[in-house]
Amino acid sequence: MIRFLAARFDLFIQARAWWLIAALCALFVLAYPFSGLFPIAKISLTVFGFVAATDFVLLFLSGRPLTVHRHTGEKWSLGDENIVRLDFKNNAPMVWRCLVIDELPFELQERNFELKINLGPYEDDQLKYHVRPVKRGHYEFGMVRVIIRTPIGLFGRRLSTTEKTGVSVYPSIIQMKKYNLYTVNRLAKFYGVKRMRRIGMSYEFEQIKDYVQGDDIRHINWKATGRSNGLKTNHFIEERAQPVYTIIDKSRPMNLAFDGLTLLDYAINASLIISNTALQKGDKAGLITFSDRLGSAVRADHAPGQLRRIMDSLYAEKYRSTEADYEFLYNAVKRVTSSRSLLIMFSNFESSYALQRVLPILRKLNMQHLLVVVFFTNSEVEDYAYETSANMSEIYKRMVARQMVADKRQMAIELGNHGIQTVVCKPQELNISVLNKYIELKAKGMI
Repeated sequence: MIRFLAARFDLFIQARAWWLIAALCALFVLAYPFSGLFPIAKISLTVFGFVAATDFVLLFLSGRPLTVHRHTGEKWSLGDENIVRLDFKNNAPMVWRCLVIDELPFELQERNFELKINLGPYEDDQLKYHVRPVKRGHYEFGMVRVIIRTPIGLFGRRLSTTEKTGVSVYPSIIQMKKYNLYTVNRLAKFYGVKRMRRIGMSYEFEQIKDYVQGDDIRHINWKATGRSNGLKTNHFIEERAQPVYTIIDKSRPMNLAFDGLTLLDYAINASLIISNTALQKGDKAGLITFSDRLGSAVRADHAPGQLRRIMDSLYAEKYRSTEADYEFLYNAVKRVTSSRSLLIMFSNFESSYALQRVLPILRKLNMQHLLVVVFFTNSEVEDYAYETSANMSEIYKRMVARQMVADKRQMAIELGNHGIQTVVCKPQELNISVLNKYIELKAKGMI
């Protein structure tokens, strides 16, 4: 009978009803030895039946007592908190106590997701919650199921929406907007970014101005100074429209995960931020991805649709469980780039031996371009390495962890000795570290 009601009416008996039924059964059982309780038991049963019938009628008096709509937006940002909004409209002159079960995409791995809301007569209201996707791709929501109850609360009626929502998870647009550099001065608002004076200039002459303290004395125009009463300096136009390529290694070492995101996804988010920043600063942005073969190759440009092309390419990138072929990368860079460019390469070297194998190719790239190698420290190993040890076994383990940390620093020193720019950071600090490096190179006039 209960299964029939649940299937036919989407009816659910609430815990309150079961407790009252149990109390009535106990009252009838006690009426056998205590006959004076029998009339009370019958009255209680009659009252319970009347209240239950009232609750049932109120629940099903309206054909559609409640409507709900889900709003997710078309795109989500990878690794960020994205908002989902549920809009409710009470179509009945009743107070509803609602238990909301939203069928989230299976990629989110949320199996016990519930929300609660109370709606007054003919009231409109909304619920908001956040989800954090850690994989790129297309996510599909299921139905929104709402179990409504009256204030009596003996039964619940399930309502289900038929609308199913799809949303695409792209590289982090939220972080891109956060670090959007409309002017260099605005960088000082972000933690870790230092205000830097722009000392690097191009060789394209702009005008002659009076010398002020802080100007580069190498730019003093002595002929103009001799014809005037003060020092004169040459001012130049800042070089713009420089090609800036982000190069992403998609091979096996980039599949290591921190806070739910792989190193590949951290690199993809940082690439979008750098590309957007380069375009905002007047440079050309491009993209190259590789593993044992070439992935995406977007030539550097500053056309209006360039950021969209880069974003779509990053959205489609997939991890490959192979070793990276740096000789193939060298040939790919040679084919894709037509002039000296800034190459920001995201990779991860697990040992000094792995670095030594590819160092000759990195040096050749650095001779033809300005190469910045970005690789990662293991934040979990670093935290473990400097914790207090309780016994000899932990001391040995922490010594190994410290050696791993020291190896990463030594690799950065090795690259620096060969004139290669490096960024070594925790995955969580990647965006701001790479952004600082780009601004530093721009300020020094190296690109």
